[in-house]
Amino acid sequence: MINDDTETFDEIGPDAGIGEVLLALGGRLTRLQTETLAGLDQPLTIRQYRILSRVGSGHTSLTALCKLAHRNPSTMSESVDKMVTRGFLSRGVSDTSRRTMRLELTPLGLSARDAARRALEKFAAELTTGLPPEMRSPLLAALRRIYFDIQGNLDDR
Repeated sequence: MINDDTETFDEIGPDAGIGEVLLALGGRLTRLQTETLAGLDQPLTIRQYRILSRVGSGHTSLTALCKLAHRNPSTMSESVDKMVTRGFLSRGVSDTSRRTMRLELTPLGLSARDAARRALEKFAAELTTGLPPEMRSPLLAALRRIYFDIQGNLDDR
């Protein structure tokens, strides 16, 4: 429970509810992911990693990336421009429409994405090493339910 103006969701107390704990956990996990990605040989932001992953999965148009990320075209275009400048992505013309830009991972982008994926997989595995096996299944079910409920709310926007 948040008691006064000096307490934040990052500093939960013993009376914190599940929502407050989830907010604090989300912030902490984001910070740790940010630090993990920033510490790579080719440092990435979370947004850059997501873009590399999505382009690598076949979402190669700016429109598709905007839709997946719930971002406007100017914001996504700025992120993509920076990644092209850094040599992670290249631009080309779509096979189906000359007016549509097609994005591709460069060898550097592929290498950066794969290194980030490995680092995040290691981080994810370490998160639950101290959790007793009998707690994992019910916790996973509850977290998946919350995740998909939240995702549905995002899709409705």
